[in-house]
Amino acid sequence: MKKIYFVTTNEKKIEESRYRLDRFVERIQTDKGVRLGIEICAIRKELDDLLDPDVEKIVKKKALDAYRIVLQPCVVEHGGLFLDAWRAAPERPGLLGGIGQVVWESVGDRLCGFLRDEDAREATAQSVLGYCDGRRIHVYSGVTKGEVTDRARGSGGFRWDPIFKPTGSELTYGEMAPEKKRETSPEEKAWELFLRAVTKEFRKL
Repeated sequence: MKKIYFVTTNEKKIEESRYRLDRFVERIQTDKGVRLGIEICAIRKELDDLLDPDVEKIVKKKALDAYRIVLQPCVVEHGGLFLDAWRAAPERPGLLGGIGQVVWESVGDRLCGFLRDEDAREATAQSVLGYCDGRRIHVYSGVTKGEVTDRARGSGGFRWDPIFKPTGSELTYGEMAPEKKRETSPEEKAWELFLRAVTKEFRKL
C-alpha cells in the first residue's frame, strides 16, 4: 500500500481528500483495469503560512516545512480568492490571494461590501497543492472563474464559499451540495492533477 502524507489540521480537507482519492482510484480501475493501492495518511500538524498574495509561493514553503517534519514525501494545500477589482496592475492577479484566509477570519462576509458599485465583481478562486518528494517540490494548481456576490448566500463549504459564485451558476459555493460544488471546484481540479501525477510515479516503483 502506497501512502500519501497530507499535512494539515483541517478535518474537512482531510475528509475531502480521502473522498477524492476513493473516486479517483475507482475510476482508474474501472476505465483501465489498473489496481491502485493508495492511502492518504493525515499528519495533523500546523504549518506557518507566509503572508503573501502568491499562493504558489506559500505552498512551496509549506511543502518544504512539511517534509522536514514528516521526512517522507508529503503534500500540502492552500487556496486564494483573487478579485479583479483589486489588481495592482492589469497583468497581476488581484488581492486577496494567499492572504485571503487571514482577511476572511477578520471581516467575514463583510468583504462583499468592500467593493464599490462601480467595481468589477469578477474573481478567480485558486487551489494549489505542493508535493515535496525529498528532491524537489511539485506544484499543482486548480483555477475557477466566477464573481463575488453582493451578500453572503448559503452556509455550506468554508471561508469565502458563501460569497463566490462560479461562472455559469446561479448558486454560490455556499448554496451548493458538495456533489455540485465538486463539478467546478478549484480544489477538485488541483487534486485531480496531483493524483494523476503521483499515481503515475507510484506505478513506476
